[in-house]
Amino acid sequence: MKTVGIAMLFGLCCMIGIRLGMKKTARLRMLQSLRNELSRFSERIITCSGTLTEIAEEGDGTLSRMLRIYLEQLCAGQKEANAAERASEVLNGYGNVQNEVRSFLNGLSGAARGSLIKRTEDLMPILERAVAEAETEAKQARVLRISGVLTGAGLAILLL
Repeated sequence: MKTVGIAMLFGLCCMIGIRLGMKKTARLRMLQSLRNELSRFSERIITCSGTLTEIAEEGDGTLSRMLRIYLEQLCAGQKEANAAERASEVLNGYGNVQNEVRSFLNGLSGAARGSLIKRTEDLMPILERAVAEAETEAKQARVLRISGVLTGAGLAILLL
């Protein structure tokens, strides 16, 4: 019975470390997805290939999802600012990135092609910085996973 308890404690410590590590790497994957989609969005705007609706429907990442929410809110009669707010809620908990994406989306549907290009150029460096910060946090994720295993092993040894 004691052995089962020790094994469960070890497993719990490992799972806590893995869970904390997953949160750190999830942020990195989401920001990388957003950055890559913004790059594709910019290319599509520069080449004049597609409308906002077409671009939103073709993608399956974070930016496409936000564009779909934004356009749905506009079709439902919401104001630009409210539609941008609702769409940026996808990034809840990302602070500065969420605010910048909200600014990017606000007025997007009525913006000229040149303005769209400028908006993407302004948002890209912010996403680059956020990805760099998330990469630093993702490196810490490995430490968290290893710490969970080592803590569990240490407690198991002490309880034996």
